[in-house]
Amino acid sequence: MESSRSSSPTGYVPRTAAPAFDPERFYRQLPYPYRREYAPVLQHHPDPDNALAELALFHFWLTVCVYRLHRRGGTPDDAWAPLPPRGWRLPSRAEDVVVDEALGGTLAMLLESRSDLYQRFFELGRHDQDPQGLRAVSLALACQLFEEPSPMVRAWLQAKVERLFAEISRSCASVGDTAPPDP
Repeated sequence: MESSRSSSPTGYVPRTAAPAFDPERFYRQLPYPYRREYAPVLQHHPDPDNALAELALFHFWLTVCVYRLHRRGGTPDDAWAPLPPRGWRLPSRAEDVVVDEALGGTLAMLLESRSDLYQRFFELGRHDQDPQGLRAVSLALACQLFEEPSPMVRAWLQAKVERLFAEISRSCASVGDTAPPDP
């Protein structure tokens, strides 16, 4: 596959010749190894099941956000829409944890609440040194998980969010225009 640099503020790299795009893989991988992938954070959390449910909601938001960034040519101004793309299943489980049961609300309400939070940080946190607003978004996630996140947790989550963003961006870019259209 060939790639070319984009001057897009999101930093994704468009590619040609692509496999079928499955954006849900990033939050619906069965089973996504949340406990393993987030072990450094979960070991400090007083309620790991609650944290797993929050992480599932965050993965969903990030996947939809990056997908929409890609579909709109890298313009972050309207990366989030209140509804996921047509046909996407909502993240009802994180490993053995049922999201709405762990967090005490309906899945739709929880997604709306977390999406609003992350989107606000995403929009307000963008600047020249962080055009995607990922530092701000990772801070929002850290504060959603912990009342007072430690510097280690904040730094670890920031690095993880940046890696996830890059991985999802590469996947979106690798398929060019073969991804299904937004509603």
